[in-house]
Amino acid sequence: MLRLHRLRHHAVGRHVLAPCSALTRNACAHGTFTARQLSTSSARLAQVKFAHWIDKETGKLDTAKLETKWKTRWAEAKPPVRKPLTAAEIDRLFYVLVMFPYPSGVLHMGHVRVYTISDVLTRFHRMRGKHVVSPMGWDAFGLPAENAAIERSIAPAQWTQQNIATMKDQLSRILTDFDWDRELATCDPAYYKWTQHIFLQLFKNDMVYRKDAVVNWDPIDQTVLANEQVDKDGRSWRSGAVVEQRKLKQWFARITRYAQDLLDDLNALNWPDHVKSMQANWIGRSEGAEFEFALDPPIPDAQSKAISVFTSRADTLFGVSYLAIAPDHWLVSADHLPAEHANHVLKRAQEMLSGSSGGGDRSQRTKDGVFTGLYVAHPLDSARRVPVYVADYVLSDYGTGAVMGVPAHDVRDHEFCQINSVPVHIPVVEPESSEFAEESKSELPVFTGQGVLRRIPENGIYGGMRSADARTAIVAAAAAIGSGKSVVNYRLRDWLLSRQRFWGAPVPIIHCASCGAVPVPESDLPVELPKNIELSGRGGSPLARATEWLNCKCPSCSGPATRDTDTLDTFVDSSWYFLRYTDAHNTQRPFDAMAASSMMPVDIYIGGVEHAILHLLYSRFISKFLWKTRAYGAAAVEHDSSVSSEVKEAIARRETRGARNGEPFTRLLTQGMVHGLTYKDPSSGRFLRSDEVQTEKGNVPRVIRTGETPTMSFEKMSKSKYNGVDPGATVDAYGADATRLHVLYLAPPQDVLEWDTQSIVGMQRWILRLGRLVDTACASSARESIVCALNARNKWSKEARETYRHTHVAIQHATESLEASFSLNTAISALIKLSNYLATVKDCEHPTFGFGLVCLVKMVAPMAPSIGEELWEILSQSKCLHNLGLVDTPNSRIFAQSWPVLDASALKDVSATVVVQINGKVRFKLEDMVPDQDQSELVQIASTMPQAQKWMFEATGQPKHIVKVIHVPNKLINIIVK
Repeated sequence: MLRLHRLRHHAVGRHVLAPCSALTRNACAHGTFTARQLSTSSARLAQVKFAHWIDKETGKLDTAKLETKWKTRWAEAKPPVRKPLTAAEIDRLFYVLVMFPYPSGVLHMGHVRVYTISDVLTRFHRMRGKHVVSPMGWDAFGLPAENAAIERSIAPAQWTQQNIATMKDQLSRILTDFDWDRELATCDPAYYKWTQHIFLQLFKNDMVYRKDAVVNWDPIDQTVLANEQVDKDGRSWRSGAVVEQRKLKQWFARITRYAQDLLDDLNALNWPDHVKSMQANWIGRSEGAEFEFALDPPIPDAQSKAISVFTSRADTLFGVSYLAIAPDHWLVSADHLPAEHANHVLKRAQEMLSGSSGGGDRSQRTKDGVFTGLYVAHPLDSARRVPVYVADYVLSDYGTGAVMGVPAHDVRDHEFCQINSVPVHIPVVEPESSEFAEESKSELPVFTGQGVLRRIPENGIYGGMRSADARTAIVAAAAAIGSGKSVVNYRLRDWLLSRQRFWGAPVPIIHCASCGAVPVPESDLPVELPKNIELSGRGGSPLARATEWLNCKCPSCSGPATRDTDTLDTFVDSSWYFLRYTDAHNTQRPFDAMAASSMMPVDIYIGGVEHAILHLLYSRFISKFLWKTRAYGAAAVEHDSSVSSEVKEAIARRETRGARNGEPFTRLLTQGMVHGLTYKDPSSGRFLRSDEVQTEKGNVPRVIRTGETPTMSFEKMSKSKYNGVDPGATVDAYGADATRLHVLYLAPPQDVLEWDTQSIVGMQRWILRLGRLVDTACASSARESIVCALNARNKWSKEARETYRHTHVAIQHATESLEASFSLNTAISALIKLSNYLATVKDCEHPTFGFGLVCLVKMVAPMAPSIGEELWEILSQSKCLHNLGLVDTPNSRIFAQSWPVLDASALKDVSATVVVQINGKVRFKLEDMVPDQDQSELVQIASTMPQAQKWMFEATGQPKHIVKVIHVPNKLINIIVK
């Protein structure tokens, strides 16, 4: 057999194979063909099948023709007829979901990576006997399409549909296998009809409401801006105007009602720990107290007599120096502020809201404040008056819109007092020990830790208490007089659903002067977007200008009314699409309860970590809401007489074995980004185009203009950095199978992938080696079936036993990688090792060789589908599979085959080499030993070896006394003699 010639590629750093001709020349030159192989060389050349695809002049595979062949075959397959799942199918169901893309029209390498990962897992689980669901759709609403439509003077719908068609073709080019009969697009009225339906269900269950909320307002274009449309200087991306903060009526979902459920159910999810931590931190549960600071003096006709404040540090209550309220707090009004302060306070508050007083995230500001002229009484000491300030860092929609300032125990509060000349109250808490006090020293006189309340008059009876005990006692005292209570607070805020843009699902509400907000009747859904509307990005909501669409009759009183002109946040569209996939063409409801209950929850969800917070959180919320309201789930079908008891039991099993309580995603796989090789001018730091750099001998790049060595790094792919890679060009040059293998092999899915196009040739060479191995098997027919051979396993040669072991080691590693760890690079590495070993096998007619190759081809197929199909067809048509007893029907497809099953008994080493030490020093080795022999057997064997005579026996021939034996199974035995 050919001696394996290995090359180490500079970029991949892993073994790849030399071209066929080089291998052949090398083998002949060294005389490494066996006599049998030489005698049958002519017959083999006549029987070669895979060589048909290799260009004789270039030695390259004709990937375009091969892939076209199999894409055509796949397209000819009839789509499945969707029927209600049986109990057995529900038990075998495996739902693979990949985050659906925004149809930008361009597939980038990040797309190639995530959809290849998804496709590999889909094909793997199908071969494992699962009933796999693997749908695809389009997250098609949103601002990018609207902006593109404005720039190109084209309707967003037309732009989006063109892009969907383009990207669907691009997905086909990388050989993905999705359930296209489940395809959906969120901009399709047939889809957003049901998005609107879900909004109305939330409305009917008091889970959505409307209130004033702050938006970014462009005063020149007279329109609302998204956060990403405001630059770092607080100016509009289009007009350049300073963006103002205005209050508009906005729709919110009460996600905070589900805060504890969302937090508790994280524990049962098989998600990466860092993602669960991000979710938990975003929800932000904190236990504390809410105190009532009574206005002093009271304000007549005010909506409240006190300011409510939440704190998690009730032990510092006696150290409060001021209260801070948000710039848009209800007290910031000419009706409530003292006349001598009102104008100045209102002006400053408006500056804070407009963003002209500091820019950036208002919650992170610390310096801007103004005294209101108002005072409040301390909750436990009514004689003590506390001043009230407006502070830029306080947000009206977070907590109560007011916080207490304790500068002696909070760094931000201390800074605020210094900037705004607020008298600082003395510290009320001190460290428990002097040792801790030394550790707590800082430049600021602020102690922020837990400790002991100081024995000072301000602390009264609580002096000397530890912080935890003092919190309990102080809250109890406040509760007794009605000025405080224990509460649990969450950082999570209600979900802002409204968007003042065109390209989204219209909010299905009608506003009537007599009836208020009235839901659109279900029979009138969908509320479609108006056609032929002019988009300019200026002049407010486009829907507000569509008068024919806007004006309507009230469904309740039939009087004149207007439609809501907001559209829904695109996160609403993507918060339930996985449920629609279960019944994508239902015209009567969002999905059939039976269909969704049979398939949910999703078994594995694959996508970018950048969606680890909001998209996942909102999807969990909507899924839980629909589950609790029995739109799907075991409870939803419990009393349905049309559903058999067996199916109900299977649904209950599925619901309890995966994510529970309406959680939509049992397991989450977050893939890392794809970075490209980036060149910078070493002098100016300017990014360089590829045509500005020349690679010299030794792979040393030079800047063509200066001859200098450029600065090189791998960075996120970007047009401005000239480091992007066109997937289409890569597929054209190297083939889809090699591209897929390369993107999987370079890094584990969870890690950043540093793309290097040069090293993809290693995968091309491996594919050629696989083809040659298959041609070898077809020319060397197995002597008997693998089943018959297994019955005589004790008569196998060492090579046959070693071949069988290598095969099952690869099965073990590949299966674990695809099923548990998702280390797909490790799976490919295991398959390369197996192929390298098979290339050294001499007795190719022994069934273990053919069996090993058949298993190899099966395991390669999910990662390289067209190669897998072609190799399998060659094996099938050559009767190789029939002779091995592995398939009865000719021309069978590989993805109809079963994934190889592990034989754990085969994993033991065929032989072992045991190092023999005498008194701790290596004296000789025992070669080709039977594995797992006990130490007494090994001592006996060692003592019979000629090398042992000097070390284990006296000069008289008497054996030395063995004091101790140290044994490392299959590796070492250390014999201590005296």
